[in-house]
Amino acid sequence: MIRFHDALELARGFATEHLSGFGAVYLIRDLVGRVSIALNVPGGDLEEREALSKRLHDDLGAFGPGPSEAVQTRDDLLLPEEIFDSGEAICLQEEPVAVYLVDRLMGNQDWLRRPLAHQAPLPTAVAFSLKGGVGRSTAFAAWAHHLAGLGYKVLAMDLDLEAPGLQSLLLRQDDQNPRRDRRPDYGVVDWLVEGRVDQADAALLEEMLGGVDLPRGTPGEIQVVPAFGKETRDYVAKLGRAYLPVMGPDGAERGFAEAVMELLTAGKERVEPFDVALLDARAGMHDIGAAAVTRLGAHAFLFARDDAQTWTAYEHLFEHLRWSPAVEYGMPDHDLRWRLSMVGAMAGGTERDFEELRGRSYAAWQWLYDEEPEGAVSPGTPEETDQEMPHWPIPVDEVQELRGASFQDPERAPSPSVLERAYRNFWGIAGSRLLGSAGSDG
Repeated sequence: MIRFHDALELARGFATEHLSGFGAVYLIRDLVGRVSIALNVPGGDLEEREALSKRLHDDLGAFGPGPSEAVQTRDDLLLPEEIFDSGEAICLQEEPVAVYLVDRLMGNQDWLRRPLAHQAPLPTAVAFSLKGGVGRSTAFAAWAHHLAGLGYKVLAMDLDLEAPGLQSLLLRQDDQNPRRDRRPDYGVVDWLVEGRVDQADAALLEEMLGGVDLPRGTPGEIQVVPAFGKETRDYVAKLGRAYLPVMGPDGAERGFAEAVMELLTAGKERVEPFDVALLDARAGMHDIGAAAVTRLGAHAFLFARDDAQTWTAYEHLFEHLRWSPAVEYGMPDHDLRWRLSMVGAMAGGTERDFEELRGRSYAAWQWLYDEEPEGAVSPGTPEETDQEMPHWPIPVDEVQELRGASFQDPERAPSPSVLERAYRNFWGIAGSRLLGSAGSDG
């Protein structure tokens, strides 16, 4: 019995053995996992097409697309340019014949799409995790306050649309006293749906910004864009359209990633522009995380607790992410991996705890680091103890006083000593990776 994960490898082997004389080979995997092969040659060039197609279909079992559809030429395809001119094709191998994959997915396509930019419009950090409850939102709320204390104008954005957390940590809500209520009228979900009809603009952004109360004398500021605001209506109906891609005036697709990029650009182009943006993404392998981590030119901080479920999940993600066009052999400066940093969430605090965390992180990252040619020693292969590599986890120590913490009210926020115990390493390392030496002042 051929399983889903067998079908692609079977088709790749079939293409290498039987079709290597026809130029690049394109594997097409449809929404249910059926695999076919397309060749960019006229129909007359492949005289054995019908026989080869039936053979591949039979070999693929339940994942065969049909006896006549398993192998097709350019003349057999309704829209051949969608295959051969697709910017979404993933290179699976280059020798002995180039093999590309065009994968039809219902969601999570952004993991393997090209970044919209190598650098976001302003320095942007993303908090990402594969599981909830790792202190991701709390860490970014505390970091926002720390950066404001250094004089930065911080834009904090809650992208966890299904279960917002950052906004509730930072924005005071007071239904009984509107003058004390810091929530804005609208939020991210409003920007997404209004943008589909070209009504997301600078004026809307100003109605999406909620100011955070800070200790007297703080030189910087924090403005929050929540998932939703006080005047947001029909939230579930809007949420059902939040990830819908549309065609822009130029004919290019505009989806979730493009909308968030436009929001960051608007934050940079304000009369009083923001210096830095902190984005809290949804936990899990969701479209939000895919877009925020890989497409915005942001630096993504991957939060992980040291347990088997977490590392297994990251291994699955890294195994998939290694096919990204933003991952290049040799890790050049613009490579996606330089914009990823592991964070050891709720670490135990001892040297032994950290060594175990580091070892498991390094093991998971083997899926994403370059494979060395057999018999060669690559100088670019990282050592486990190399602190500059993305697998090296930035420790965030578990501090009991932070459970249930809120940053809405300066008088009730965690004390500086508590925050220092938890985030002293994170602030310095994360700040330097996002903002250079100026951001590491702790």
